[in-house]
Amino acid sequence: MNVLETKHLSKTYFSQKGGFSHQALDDFNISVEKGEFVGVMGPSGSGKTTLLNLLATIDEPTNGDLIINGTNPGKLKDHKLALFRRRELGFIFQDFNLLETLTIRENILLPLALDKVRLKEMEQKLMDLARTLQIDHILNHRTYEVSGGQQQRAACARAMIHEPALMLADEPTGNLDSKSAKQVMDSLTKLNREKQATILMVTHDPTAASFCERIVFIKDGRFFSEIRKGTNRQDFYQSILDTLSVLGGDFHEHENHRP
Repeated sequence: MNVLETKHLSKTYFSQKGGFSHQALDDFNISVEKGEFVGVMGPSGSGKTTLLNLLATIDEPTNGDLIINGTNPGKLKDHKLALFRRRELGFIFQDFNLLETLTIRENILLPLALDKVRLKEMEQKLMDLARTLQIDHILNHRTYEVSGGQQQRAACARAMIHEPALMLADEPTGNLDSKSAKQVMDSLTKLNREKQATILMVTHDPTAASFCERIVFIKDGRFFSEIRKGTNRQDFYQSILDTLSVLGGDFHEHENHRP
């Protein structure tokens, strides 16, 4: 079953003064099955951010269709779209986006609190995820009292706690050192394998990408190629590097942190 499917997705940005347009995404097709962990890579300006904004329903395609968990969010009115986004999607950002005024516990529980889930059920889900991600000992801390890696794992828990159909991760290791980055990627892998989380991650980092099961490469707004992991992560990492070198462009590469 496909949790995500795009059909001929295109996005053109027009100049407000007219006469100028930029084709950010061009006839792009991707499908993600339930329980998949998929990475999206490409040079700067290739259309990754545009794709992510369309999948996150914060931007609308110029042409084509987007189907998430059987629903085309483009056909939803504002209120229903906001509910759809809150219930069907989970978000992990490069800069964590945790609220400093709340504890780690309160940050993670926020999606459930908005849906008025019963306290006992909230606590059960919280503790299950917190143990899985090894952050149960910091739940009562404020965000500024824990490390960046712990903050990002808390953000992973927040993105997962309402059991969304699809988790979208935008450069989740971009602000982390190599040790914290590995902990976060191990956590995402654990959520994928143990909780059957469906994850689509945009990244520049070949090491982070090597944790995925499949990588889709994008260039000039179009599908370029895809590769699958197989049994050996080191071989997969090398295949990622080889494909990036063929693609060319600026990747802000993190090639020093080998898997």
